[in-house]
Amino acid sequence: MLLFLDTEYTGFGQLQPKLISLALVAEDGKREFYAELSDTWQHDDCTEFVKQQVLPLLTGPGTPLVEARSTLRTWFADAPRFAKVACDSQKDWGFLLDLLGTPRPENLADQYYDLRPLIDTAVYHSAVDAYFQLDAREHHALVDARAYRRAWLAWMDHKKTLTR
Repeated sequence: MLLFLDTEYTGFGQLQPKLISLALVAEDGKREFYAELSDTWQHDDCTEFVKQQVLPLLTGPGTPLVEARSTLRTWFADAPRFAKVACDSQKDWGFLLDLLGTPRPENLADQYYDLRPLIDTAVYHSAVDAYFQLDAREHHALVDARAYRRAWLAWMDHKKTLTR
């Protein structure tokens, strides 16, 4: 099963960005994980973009890293036998692995499914845009992960029509 991942962090291009929030949405849409971290970052760590576009979308309450890790590991323990993360950023994948800690859950694939090749396709891009018409909170990790799931499903449906 694919798990669509998105994160928000203190700033693109920073040497050591800090994780603010992380979301996972299962391929079937039935399971979601979302955490806002309270002790991994501070307001002054954030770029102006993050202060203006990301922080106002946080809904709280923030969770300490240790608690978020425990909750995420439990969430993975209840996931299917095989789970592969789908995301558009190596940085998101790294944040997920850092939050999970070690050992990595046995049901988590070693590599992620890279969504980047799909981003510029008309079908995927249109589906993401359509999702943000329904929920305009772009740059909220859970909303973005839901949009990626919806876009991937649209892309898969389109791909099926091409092979008929």
